[in-house]
Amino acid sequence: MISYTSKTEAIAKQAFKAAKKGDQAAVIRLIDHSFNTEDCDEEGNSLLHYAVKGKNPDLVKYLVEKCGMDPAWTNQDMVTPYDLARGISPIEEYFQSSCGFSYEECYRNPVRRGMHPDPSIVRVGKDYYMVNSSFIYFPSIPISHSRDLVHWKTIGYAVTDRKWAEEHLGELEGGRGFWAPDISYHNGKFYICSTLRRNDGDPFIQTQMITSSGSPEGPYETPVIHNVLGIDPSLFTDDDGKRYMLLNRGARIMEISEDGKQILSEPSLIWYGHSGHAPEGPHIIKKDGFYYCFLAEGGTGKGHMITAARSKSLFGPYEDCPYNPILQQKDETGSIQCCGHGKPVQTPDGRWFIVYLCSRFLEGRWGMLGRETCLDEMTWSTDGWPVINRGKGPSYMAGFLPS
Repeated sequence: MISYTSKTEAIAKQAFKAAKKGDQAAVIRLIDHSFNTEDCDEEGNSLLHYAVKGKNPDLVKYLVEKCGMDPAWTNQDMVTPYDLARGISPIEEYFQSSCGFSYEECYRNPVRRGMHPDPSIVRVGKDYYMVNSSFIYFPSIPISHSRDLVHWKTIGYAVTDRKWAEEHLGELEGGRGFWAPDISYHNGKFYICSTLRRNDGDPFIQTQMITSSGSPEGPYETPVIHNVLGIDPSLFTDDDGKRYMLLNRGARIMEISEDGKQILSEPSLIWYGHSGHAPEGPHIIKKDGFYYCFLAEGGTGKGHMITAARSKSLFGPYEDCPYNPILQQKDETGSIQCCGHGKPVQTPDGRWFIVYLCSRFLEGRWGMLGRETCLDEMTWSTDGWPVINRGKGPSYMAGFLPS
């Protein structure tokens, strides 16, 4: 929420009142001399929210085109100006044109709601599969399926053997267990790896689990545990067929056997990240001759971010993306916070998207639903760098994807 002085509060109230009346001249005068268009009321409503209620299309157009206000920006209740414009035909039609999608064709973030943290994704043909952290819960590591990246259904779990789970999870404290799993596909098999975080007093407090199956829903093989320090493992297969596992801190990489059951090299650091603070969640993709490394940084609370770097060689050196962080919620009043830990995926038509974790807070303070999963489009700059949601941070409404 915004903290106003008595003077700025009075100015804001004048602006909101004028906008609600559709008084364009008064709104412009206040913007020109005293009102900051970033300011919102206590419920997070922007000046554009009020302008829509005033039903003045010219004022709405002025705020969008001259002041850069976003019709898809949401208040604390996840209501956007676009929502309020429903049935106000000239404004709704203008928003459709300016946003690039109709109201009926949009999707909303988070796309996977309620405790779906640390997403990892893979596409096989026209099907998308995603996994999320499950900590000490059993069955463990849910696997979801989608055809459009928006509508998801849980189809299975990576760990379903109760006896094995009791042995490895039964004595763990809350918050331990399976952290940040990754799903990938190689030579007809789905591979899922995850950190198995044990209690602090155990001989190995961070271990890496890997399992595989010929079917995305499973059943999966009995997991193999590697006693290698680190968290957030992911798998990468290079063009020569060699396979690697990445771990934090930063992005450390080690070669593994094709089935993932053997470690063939010691982990070595290839990129520590952009910010230097809590670099984790490494993923690598290869595109147009470059290895692109994506990291989660800044810790998983407010200020979380996604960063990127690239190299012509898998082992570096990596060049820091000039647009870093490529995703971060910089608006302290935004209803979607803690955005980071993303993995990209390419659609059959060549577009790119990224799933990432987020949190929504009750009254801006309590994340009662846990960490959730968001989706945004990822484009590429003319010089070959990834850009998420045009650099605007997390989206609240975005154009719906064709099936």
